[in-house]
Amino acid sequence: MAVSSGRSWGSEVGFFKRREKEIKDTSDDVVGGFAFFLSLALLFPTGLLLLSLAIRQVRQADLGNVLIFLVALTLGAAFAYRFMQGHLSVLIHEWKHELISSLVGNKNKRMEVGRDTGSLQYEYTKKTAHFNAFIALAPYIVPICTFVGILITAALGTKHPSIALMIIGVTYGADALMNARDISPVQTDISLIRGGYSIGLLYIISWNMLTTAIVLAWAFQGFNGVAELCTTVMRLFIVLYSAITGWQPGV
Repeated sequence: MAVSSGRSWGSEVGFFKRREKEIKDTSDDVVGGFAFFLSLALLFPTGLLLLSLAIRQVRQADLGNVLIFLVALTLGAAFAYRFMQGHLSVLIHEWKHELISSLVGNKNKRMEVGRDTGSLQYEYTKKTAHFNAFIALAPYIVPICTFVGILITAALGTKHPSIALMIIGVTYGADALMNARDISPVQTDISLIRGGYSIGLLYIISWNMLTTAIVLAWAFQGFNGVAELCTTVMRLFIVLYSAITGWQPGV
């Protein structure tokens, strides 16, 4: 029989809002184990590499398309700043916690949504405990709007590249704004990561570098752009594996 435990993630949504109650960091509350740090060790260099490759793809794009994307990105961020706030912003924040919690097999018990604060309570087992850090950081790394935008542009195909650029720009701009504005040292989502706020922030940055790279590749070159990124990473891992083990492809 699996032993279950409970956890609650609380948050304040907005640009660097402060709590009057002091955050207490105890060993029982801290999350983030071997799997989390292993993923961070892989995620940071991979995200950095892919982002540099994606930026190179953007430099090869038509200037008009780049301007369309930048304008759409700005409009998406402005829309999120103006309209996706208050209860709606908190609801999206907590729903991202709930989404990842459900995907890993946890039992969600209660969600509270206020104008500026919210929380999610869920039960986890020993098998799912190592996902707690990912659940905690979900609101800062899960691009919900962008995912919908990619699905829409995939359905449209390559016949309307300008429209695809606008859709991806607007949706990613909205995600980027919502993810960034909640980042603060007072957020227990981040501060209770093992290693503290700086480690949590580094993970968020690393994941968003990866996301940005995929978004840019998809926006400007579609499936071929994303495939190029994946192929480059695979080749790099083969080179590193060969250097470490002495293995040679085809031998």
